[in-house]
Amino acid sequence: MKIYWFIGVLLLTVGQSRAQTYTLHELKDMLLQHNGQLIAQKYQIAASDALIVQEKLWSNPTLSISEVNLWKNGTSETLPYLFGKYGQQQQVAVELEQLIETAGKRQKRVHLQSLEKKDALLEYEELLRQLQFELDEAYWNYRGVSRKEALLDTIVNLYQNLEQQYKRQSDLNNIPKSDYLRIQSALMNFEKDRVELYADKNNWLTKIKILTQQEAIENLQIEQADIRLDLTQKIPLDIEDQLWDQNIGYQKQINERDKAQQQLRIEKAEKTPNLTFQLSYDRGGNIMRDFVGVGLSMDLPIWNRNKGNIKAAESRTKHAESEQQVLLHQLKGQLQDLKYQVQLYEATLLKSQQIASEERKAMIANYQKHLQKKQITLLEFIDFIEAYQETETGIVDMTLSYQLAFAQLQYLTGQKF
Repeated sequence: MKIYWFIGVLLLTVGQSRAQTYTLHELKDMLLQHNGQLIAQKYQIAASDALIVQEKLWSNPTLSISEVNLWKNGTSETLPYLFGKYGQQQQVAVELEQLIETAGKRQKRVHLQSLEKKDALLEYEELLRQLQFELDEAYWNYRGVSRKEALLDTIVNLYQNLEQQYKRQSDLNNIPKSDYLRIQSALMNFEKDRVELYADKNNWLTKIKILTQQEAIENLQIEQADIRLDLTQKIPLDIEDQLWDQNIGYQKQINERDKAQQQLRIEKAEKTPNLTFQLSYDRGGNIMRDFVGVGLSMDLPIWNRNKGNIKAAESRTKHAESEQQVLLHQLKGQLQDLKYQVQLYEATLLKSQQIASEERKAMIANYQKHLQKKQITLLEFIDFIEAYQETETGIVDMTLSYQLAFAQLQYLTGQKF
């Protein structure tokens, strides 16, 4: 009995795993957890953290040993032993130097490196949003192709039945051979379109697998949720304010401006000379046998006051500020265009719902009956089927454009509304 119980549990588990479906939200969670590009970008952030730590460190002191004599001459003096019986004529000088940066140069570089880290964080966020948009694009294209494939399946099945009927009637010479050839030709064209859709569908599924790093996802595991036509109601009234706060491109440009301004502060600080403190010991080289002294050195800012670098940094700052204004106007235009597209697509799709898809399918059955009763010609029937396919395909394409425009609006503002 135990073995039967175990087999039953195993079969139930396998059945549940096969029945598992993934929503778009779940696919995005898998992208966040497993995508290799995102994982690689995190190392850039860690590298930026390490560089901030490096910039906080003081310069190492410099130790120099000099004036060491390897032999003696007749003018040498007798000195106390250095150690043991060695060193009565040994001279040596030791100097220790420490660079002290002035005008807050080190802290200014630390702040600049913090802005570099912000760049890495923004790069990660931009990559994440870009990959999420690509997943949106792949998901909605996959769904669109699936709907077109289902539409063609219906039409192909219809023509396959008609082909059999017309073949029998053609063999009995009840109808012209040309009518049978027209049905056969139309069927072949629809079957060719279905093969192309099948390949396109597999391409989008492959992209979903690559983005989520889940090779086990199959066709039946992509959830086909209902499509809502009220997305305009989700668009926030303060969407323009969210655009400036959350748009990655704009935030990166602001950071570029801040980096240019910080670099200008560093260049201005470079006008102030650094100081070098010295501590020295001299044995046998001065009026004192063991001399200990301190010193201070600095550059004299006579010929070089860093004017060229300051001027260049000022120009880069003005350039970054100008680029910020240009980007601001571009984003405003993109925002208005996308809002208009979403509103226009939604209004058109709502109009198309006035004639339900089921009603259009019922018209096919009616036309088929009219064809059988010879109330319409075969060419009229074929024209109707082609018009039906064109209408349904157009609705699918418009729905896809509607969803992608809304997804692009979310990508532009960095919000999930």
